[in-house]
Amino acid sequence: MIYKAIIQTPIGKLGICTLGQLLTRLDFLTDDKPLITPNEEILENIVNQLNQYFLHPGFKFNIPHQLLGTPFQNKVWQALSNLPIQKTVSYGTLAKKLKTGARAIGSACRSNPLPILIPCHRVIAQGSLGGYKGKEMAIKRWLLNHEFYTTAF
Repeated sequence: MIYKAIIQTPIGKLGICTLGQLLTRLDFLTDDKPLITPNEEILENIVNQLNQYFLHPGFKFNIPHQLLGTPFQNKVWQALSNLPIQKTVSYGTLAKKLKTGARAIGSACRSNPLPILIPCHRVIAQGSLGGYKGKEMAIKRWLLNHEFYTTAF
């Protein structure tokens, strides 16, 4: 993956990919990846908005983006985009709403190219947090804690 910027955040390093003036990917990266300073207006805008979210969890993103996925994935990602802050939904409940299975919802969440903006961290299992991007449970816990318990709205 070729990142246009790599930034340090409270949840670790994030890699940012764009296509023209559109955000296409945000990836959680390992600490050994070197930072890449944003050097384009679109990248500076993305970084500024991410920083605002990390300061104020109620911040509303307004980042032009492009989602490249299957029609089903796009349907799930659209539903996730409508999940309000401080609300969670179970995989099963979302699956019933979208007339599909919970595993299919989990798969679409795992392939979400814009975590944080498309808040798949707000989807939980019955009786537990469930997974996050296939492995990043500490990040999911941090994001939920940030949104539920940070009072700076």
